[in-house]
Amino acid sequence: MIRFEDVSVTYDGAAEPTVRGVDFTVPEGELVLLVGPSGVGKSTVLGAVSGLVPHFTGGTLRGRVTVAGRDTRTHKPRELADVVGTVGQDPLSHFVTDTVEDELAYGMESLGIAPDVMRRRVEETLDLLGLAELRDRPISTLSGGQQQRVAIGSVLTPHPKVLVLDEPTSALDPAAAEEVLAVLQRLVHDLGTTVLMAEHRLERVVQYADRVALLPAPGAPLTLGTPPEVMAASPVYPPVVDLGRLAGWSPLPLTVRDARRRAGALRERLAATETPTPTATATATAAPAPSPSRPRRPASSASALPSRRPPSPWPPSKPSRSVAVGSKPSAASTSPPPPARSSP
Repeated sequence: MIRFEDVSVTYDGAAEPTVRGVDFTVPEGELVLLVGPSGVGKSTVLGAVSGLVPHFTGGTLRGRVTVAGRDTRTHKPRELADVVGTVGQDPLSHFVTDTVEDELAYGMESLGIAPDVMRRRVEETLDLLGLAELRDRPISTLSGGQQQRVAIGSVLTPHPKVLVLDEPTSALDPAAAEEVLAVLQRLVHDLGTTVLMAEHRLERVVQYADRVALLPAPGAPLTLGTPPEVMAASPVYPPVVDLGRLAGWSPLPLTVRDARRRAGALRERLAATETPTPTATATATAAPAPSPSRPRRPASSASALPSRRPPSPWPPSKPSRSVAVGSKPSAASTSPPPPARSSP
């Protein structure tokens, strides 16, 4: 469905090609995830599929890109609109009407599709994407996930064979991203739509991909393979893949569920290494030998220790001034007699 044949793209004023020698094929009805660090040319590859590169961006495209048999060098984006639908990460930048239903119909109006066909396709798309209850809603009042579904629906009504998406979930919260990914999975499995998608948050998307295309560096050759194969060598990967690398798992897990299953055997091995053997237990519990430089205290020495002095009562009692008979009073315990009162 999509064919790149030794494609290189050099933008005006650039000394080196942004992408060089790209050569791969995306069959019909597959979802291929395009990954790589920032600045390696992922958007350039997507633009070459839709015809935006080089017709709108300028520059020079060498090699050949075909979509459903059409050469994108000789067909402008308008001439590819019935074959390729493009959705970016900001759906609001694509909308040209106010309501959901009008936006779904706009692309077909531009292509001159008959009104009865337009009405039927709008209804089909509303049902497919779960937008029937939102048909009359202003687009500005929708959530991020709903807006992205409308953006996808607006390029689906012309019935394209290929869908190109540039980071469609990067600006969405997890719940909205799941909505969009569920729609894409339905398009691939139920309608046989071919999807080429670039995404930065791989932990959300890699599990849905049939294959992964990796651009490791600017101008580097593209690598195409299954998700576990490519993730094993990719400089960008989700956290669960990093865990699989550290644990030495093969193939690598792509989801938390996969990792939990793989971790079962690892947990058993760790538990076995942490359980002490009987010999080790006996050694650990044996009393240490007494040190020759420090005599060992007998076991009963704890009971022979002097008892602690009971606390003094508070407030302290006043010192007694009485003197025992036959004892010599001390200076501290005697006080001078009061002076004699003079007689008148």
